[in-house]
Amino acid sequence: MTARVTTIKNKRPQSRNVWIVSDHDNPMDIMKKDGKTMSRLERELFTAKAKNKTIVIESITSIKQIGTTSHPNET
Repeated sequence: MTARVTTIKNKRPQSRNVWIVSDHDNPMDIMKKDGKTMSRLERELFTAKAKNKTIVIESITSIKQIGTTSHPNET
């Protein structure tokens, strides 16, 4: 899926489109529950010396289903 992401560098917000692979469709769920995606975005969008690393997923712009997931514990 493609999402609109805002990063804050030096107290200036910058927005850009990024691709995300996740089993969550809601931006809040991705930010809270998908640590792997958030760490990848942090590595991709910031340098190693960045102090304040703030990433906000504003909206999902497009969704493309690649595969399916199985959650045996969900009812």
